[in-house]
Amino acid sequence: MAKKGFVQRGVDFAYFLDRAVTTLAYNGPKAATERIVRELQQEGPSWTGRFSNSWQISTPSLTKKGSGAPGEPKPLYTPSIRGIEGIKSSALKDTVIFTISNFSPHALEAIDAVEHDRQYYANRKTALPTTQLGLSKWKPDGPRSDVSYRGQTGGGSEGGNSSRTAPLDWFARYASAQLDRAIKIEMDSAINRRFS
Repeated sequence: MAKKGFVQRGVDFAYFLDRAVTTLAYNGPKAATERIVRELQQEGPSWTGRFSNSWQISTPSLTKKGSGAPGEPKPLYTPSIRGIEGIKSSALKDTVIFTISNFSPHALEAIDAVEHDRQYYANRKTALPTTQLGLSKWKPDGPRSDVSYRGQTGGGSEGGNSSRTAPLDWFARYASAQLDRAIKIEMDSAINRRFS
């Protein structure tokens, strides 16, 4: 009888451990994904708010998109995963559960990956940012160079002014310095919630 009880407790422990690992494999990355999107919205440029609201989170079968509309950044939550995706997600497998991307037609410009001439920037902007976030980060400068990246202001020789609402290479800096920190904070939090 004692042996059966021990086996039963062993099965219960294995079941608990399996549920705990599965919960962590989903909840930790889910929270980290949502945090990363919030941080990208705050760190990135926000002139009209369209770029900030164009982030999307995808699973292998579903995508949850921001509105792409002007205005202050709106929170974006991860889509639910389907049963088979949950089974595939395991702490022991190298499986991507969530993918973050931006569907704005100006996404490459916003992350400082492409250059344009100064007329392109002059034609795209209102005089001032239209979001409170953008106004709080707005940095005017002297004339823009003939060809430059979005975040590269000043350096020109004549006429007009340039400005930005996020520094040059903000995205590259976020990816190299803050991304891992966001994941660690949320994974640690998920572990603490699960085992405390």
